[in-house]
Amino acid sequence: MLITVTPAPAIDWTLEVDHFDFGLVHRARSERREPSGKGVNVSVALHRAGQGTHAVIAATGEGTDFLSRELEALGVSHSFTPGGPVRTNVTLLVPGRPDTKINTGGSALDTASCDALVRSLDAHPAATAVLTAGSVPQGTDVALHARVVSAARRLGRYTAVDTSGEALAAAVAEGPDLVKPNVHELAELTGSQPATLGDVRQAARALRADHGVGAVLVSLGADGALLVDDTGEIWAGATPDAVVNAVGAGDAMLAGYLAARGDRMSAVRTAVRWGASAVAHESTLFEVLPSDRLSEWSTTEIDATRRVGDDTD
Repeated sequence: MLITVTPAPAIDWTLEVDHFDFGLVHRARSERREPSGKGVNVSVALHRAGQGTHAVIAATGEGTDFLSRELEALGVSHSFTPGGPVRTNVTLLVPGRPDTKINTGGSALDTASCDALVRSLDAHPAATAVLTAGSVPQGTDVALHARVVSAARRLGRYTAVDTSGEALAAAVAEGPDLVKPNVHELAELTGSQPATLGDVRQAARALRADHGVGAVLVSLGADGALLVDDTGEIWAGATPDAVVNAVGAGDAMLAGYLAARGDRMSAVRTAVRWGASAVAHESTLFEVLPSDRLSEWSTTEIDATRRVGDDTD
């Protein structure tokens, strides 16, 4: 079983309009609200794939009833530790335009709340892996993810991290088994400016060498993902026949990797397949697309000169 830890859970509110102009009143063509936060998204995807998971969520009060009700309806095991109200993130979908997302800040977790979140790992002795993920609310100890990694390692569990900024730098210093940065986050961590696959590979290698990270899975948006570990590198990707909504694609990719992590090639190929499947759905509740709806590739032969984009999810 894999535990996900989410210190800044959210309700994702997606609005679809026919067009958008500033200063005008618009009527939404459709809307939906879904439980969210990186760890929550990964737990939902894993559960829907038949994987054992439990989501630990730091939240108290407003919004927790909605999260609990929705997760119970999905059958996702979850529990809450002390925190603040659940934030709401807004995604605006306009035909022919890139997705626009506005994320709000979560409520700061005090020392007692951080301690409770870390201690929650002890309540699940059957767990074999821990993912700690998402933003750390402003005013919260930036070492919170690092503390979760340290506690999970003491319990003998596989550890994975997906966050950014100072929180990611602190967590990386604990040498987790896996980190999943995008190109921008990798650049911040290593002080580099990766523009090609070769640059990304070199930065990921440096991250492993400097901090003892087991594996680095770099999300590259439409250019797929690059895995760098002690065996070498794998570059893989998948493109769906249509892109509908890119929100949550990075979380889907990470869930796919964790679901199949026993075999590195299978893990990377599953990761990009799940990520591509997610962008082909309106909702974060995606079904994995059949092969005839995907254009896929995977290779251990890296074209170091190939320029790559960035995945900001």
